[in-house]
Amino acid sequence: MKAENFFSEAEQERIRQAVIAAESKTAGEIVPMIVTSSARYTEIELLGVITGLCVGMIAEGVWSDPWGSPFVNLWPVVGALLGFLLCRIPAAKRLLTPKNRVAQAVHATCLAAFTEHGLHYTREHTGILILVSLLERRVQVLADRGINQKVSPGTWDEVVRLLTAGLKSGQACDAFCKAIERCGALLAEHFPHQADDKDELPNRLVTK
Repeated sequence: MKAENFFSEAEQERIRQAVIAAESKTAGEIVPMIVTSSARYTEIELLGVITGLCVGMIAEGVWSDPWGSPFVNLWPVVGALLGFLLCRIPAAKRLLTPKNRVAQAVHATCLAAFTEHGLHYTREHTGILILVSLLERRVQVLADRGINQKVSPGTWDEVVRLLTAGLKSGQACDAFCKAIERCGALLAEHFPHQADDKDELPNRLVTK
């Protein structure tokens, strides 16, 4: 499913309201984001083409007619095409992609989004990005140095587990709202709301 269609308009509004509620108690900023995939993984598609081509060549050697026209036998072409199409299926691509490659792709997307959406420009460096990458079925939370200096290592693992469990159980919207609420509570503990605070970033769910 595409990221822009994953949540209904009503669910997106619930997430937006959760951000507003969380940020009303803190000087920090929270940006929820969902992406269709963190990378194209073209190397997996190429692997499918090569594998299909090899299988097709073997099939041609077994079943081809040595006295027939060389243009009639299309086993290698068919094999390459089938291999390519199979490796475009999300489940197959997810299965064939090494875990370290997936982790690197999701982390790179998270870093790029953090910069692109200006979380590193918040006044006290307390921006938090909550990223869900659908193809990889991965969740990552990235916080700026202001909040990371205050919380213990592994703090964001709790948020990741909370959101991951909700995605697996089909309660993605509820889980997203709870993850936002938890991030807001952590921010409020160390960076409570001030009278001169401004809403520095949009509160909507970012999709890509």
